[in-house]
Amino acid sequence: MNKTILYLLLVIAIAGGIIWSISNKAKLFPLKPSTQATFSCDGNKSIDVAFYEGEIINVEPGEPPIPTGSVKLKLSDGRSLELPQTISASGARYANSDESFIFWNKGNTALVLENNIEKSYTNCITKSQD
Repeated sequence: MNKTILYLLLVIAIAGGIIWSISNKAKLFPLKPSTQATFSCDGNKSIDVAFYEGEIINVEPGEPPIPTGSVKLKLSDGRSLELPQTISASGARYANSDESFIFWNKGNTALVLENNIEKSYTNCITKSQD
């Protein structure tokens, strides 16, 4: 085989590996949660939560902050959700795109709203986080 073709194949293989590793970075190096907690709710229900911090985005003075964090939830009914952080006046609020599922956390309490109703996971509390 011609050396030029061999070098070309080597360059293509290296470039392909670099492109693959960049596109799979999240799978190869998953983010670690900044905090984890388990909330116990009425009816022997629970929510396992992993909070992830997002990047800090600087805003102009007087402008509201831009939330960039996220949360991963494992509900005791078998559902798993990953929600982006949204703007909240108090506590930390996370919601899916149509806001049909909202997880709200403040201190050692949590609130789940499904279609704007608190019904499935009520009075959720965890021990104080260190």
